[in-house]
Amino acid sequence: MMAVMFATLARVNADLLLRSAHCALREGVGIACPTCGGTLAAIRLAEGRLPAALTANPLLTLVALGGGLWCLYAVAATFVPRWRRSLDLSRGAVKALRWLVLLLLAANWAWELSVH
Repeated sequence: MMAVMFATLARVNADLLLRSAHCALREGVGIACPTCGGTLAAIRLAEGRLPAALTANPLLTLVALGGGLWCLYAVAATFVPRWRRSLDLSRGAVKALRWLVLLLLAANWAWELSVH
């Protein structure tokens, strides 16, 4: 529900969202945080401007797209039970997934530092 409200506000009054978005790390220390540009990325995504969203914050854009696709899959799997899948990850796979998330976060932060 919050995502729908955000998307509606982004389409109606994106300037209000941009004025209310503040990064404490950037304002205090002067460097971008890993999520800097996330609000702008979400607004551009709501406007249907994928390249602009990816430029603003690649990681948050991909997470938002993945989350949206996951929600569509969950709704579809509710009505078509044979589409349901369960992830049974080994300890090694969970550890590798955690490292991948950390690596993606670090890469995104490097991107943010290079463009801001």
